[in-house]
Amino acid sequence: MKILVLNAGSSSLKYALYETTPEAAASDSDRLVSEGLIERVTEMKDALREAFDELTPLLKGEVIAGVGHRVVHGGSFPGAMVIDAAVEQAIDELSALAPLHNPRSLAAYRAARAHVPDAVHVAVFDTAFHQTMPQHAYAYAIPPRFLEEKKIRRYGFHGISHRSVALRFAKLQGKSPEDFRVIICHLGNGCSVCAVDRGRSVDTSMGFTPLEGLVMGARSGDMDASALLHLIIREGEDPAALLQMLNNESGMKAISGISNDMRDVLSAADSGNERARFAVDAFCYRAKKFIGAYLAAMNGADALIFTAGIGENSAAVRAGICAGLDSLGIALDAELNSAKLPGARPIGNSAIPVWVVPTEEQVTIARDTLGCIHSR
Repeated sequence: MKILVLNAGSSSLKYALYETTPEAAASDSDRLVSEGLIERVTEMKDALREAFDELTPLLKGEVIAGVGHRVVHGGSFPGAMVIDAAVEQAIDELSALAPLHNPRSLAAYRAARAHVPDAVHVAVFDTAFHQTMPQHAYAYAIPPRFLEEKKIRRYGFHGISHRSVALRFAKLQGKSPEDFRVIICHLGNGCSVCAVDRGRSVDTSMGFTPLEGLVMGARSGDMDASALLHLIIREGEDPAALLQMLNNESGMKAISGISNDMRDVLSAADSGNERARFAVDAFCYRAKKFIGAYLAAMNGADALIFTAGIGENSAAVRAGICAGLDSLGIALDAELNSAKLPGARPIGNSAIPVWVVPTEEQVTIARDTLGCIHSR
């Protein structure tokens, strides 16, 4: 069965075509037929046309049975959903909470539906994995009516990645995710840490929106809400402009004064740029704090795992985060950490082992789509 996976970014479209079955999914033998990235996207319908021009010859007359769409904010949806009018409306209404992502996902869905109207279109939500968080972890300490009436709560994101990494790590041990407590650091342009206890997300660093938590490429992460209210009420700052600043002009980009790309910032820091060094230190320090918090939340862990672009590729950032955690049972092996090897691998054989495990978001979306098709 052919499953197309679409991941619409703010100005890009990633796509991947899989051949899979329930048996293939269970045995990790799904076949990637083709994948691609279209950048500088202005009109999603044009990007989809380009993608289908590439994919059509590879289909050899076969139909695409399902299209899995990555959707960043799914509110309280507990899992992947076949997209009907009600689901489409819900995604649209949640666009206010993920304005850089949900509208693009909807645009990709509508364009893809025009190309393959008979396929089953499925929304796979980044928030769904975190619906297992207990109320004491997801509720803010504000009057209950804001949760009950306005749905103001911590939702968490990167759930597709965290779920795939927890499953992959367990399979590498020949066991089930239910056998482990793991802390996963998804570090890319967007960053989050997740505490996964026996296969269930019990806490994560992102909150009501993807802004909360770690220092990120261009997002501020945690900040005292009173500071923003002060700027609005006392200093006359425009709320919309502040929201734009916090999401697009903050984080590594702001404090380094160089870039939101960790590679550029590390290069500058290595050349003696003090602002760049401060940015790297702030990034690592914030992640270190969340690791300590989640060790406390789960009363320990069976592994610390790094994933995503920075987590998988930057030995320097991993070393900066793990430095000084030896008293908590976490220490890197310098040689293993610096080795440029592909795939999942241990990089620290301490009391709490440290691993790099590449994220498998695309195939996870394909498998969720397959599951929705078979459960209809």
